[in-house]
Amino acid sequence: MQRQSSYADNGGKLYLVPTPIGNLEDITIRAKKILTDADYIAAEDTRTSGILLEKIGVHNKMISFHKYNSKERAPELIELMKKGATIAEISDAGMPVISDPGYILVQECIKNNIPVVPLPGPSAFATALIASGFDAQPFTYYGFLPRKASEQKVFFEKMNKAQATSIFYEAPHRLAKTLKTMGEVLPADRQIVAARELTKIHEEFVRGSVEEVTDYFNNNAPRGEFVILVSPNTEVPEQLSWEELIKLVNDLVDQGKSKKDAIKQVAKKHRVSKNELYDQYHQD
Repeated sequence: MQRQSSYADNGGKLYLVPTPIGNLEDITIRAKKILTDADYIAAEDTRTSGILLEKIGVHNKMISFHKYNSKERAPELIELMKKGATIAEISDAGMPVISDPGYILVQECIKNNIPVVPLPGPSAFATALIASGFDAQPFTYYGFLPRKASEQKVFFEKMNKAQATSIFYEAPHRLAKTLKTMGEVLPADRQIVAARELTKIHEEFVRGSVEEVTDYFNNNAPRGEFVILVSPNTEVPEQLSWEELIKLVNDLVDQGKSKKDAIKQVAKKHRVSKNELYDQYHQD
């Protein structure tokens, strides 16, 4: 067991400092003070962070700390803190550790009994969630999904069944492809929200069914980073046996559908894994 008292000593420590996700006026008084007083600032992107620090008048020495150098740089930062230095870790935007390599530094601090002091602040997924109109309790945050459609489908099958709001991030150049894949798994009328440019001038929430949101972005080029939210599954589908599901597939085949399309349609309607139904069908 380990017990940490963040403010009990004046030795080296790590501050996790959230930064604005868009509007620089969202920086807090405490965050500005910590960044001003810190001996070093570990920044995911020193160029991006430099703009913020210049804006608030902070000119401390920045140290590059990103996913490509985190494992090598972490021991160096640990040694600095062991000698009494205070380090503020910041990401490009929002909360450190969430979708950035800060957790590696946190783990090393815990191993070395160095206090970790988290500051509260902005997060894109939480900001989108409270304005989505979906139930905020419970929710599941996935971060960035895999890029391959086949791997994304695994996540969308979970979201299809989830009785919690599901949230993930997506880049504008991949949005159309991801929405297309989503539409192959989720019912066309499933409600989703696409939130972009949060806290910025062009902040926008596009709310509607999977089909409606997909159509919108097919006609309006997506710009900015996106937070996608999928509404909870509030329906309790009838629990059919594999034998009953296979019969439904055969009925569709008799009506002229291909076995592949029939399996896909039944799996989607009854919220079961298409791959599992496929395996059961061909075992029959």
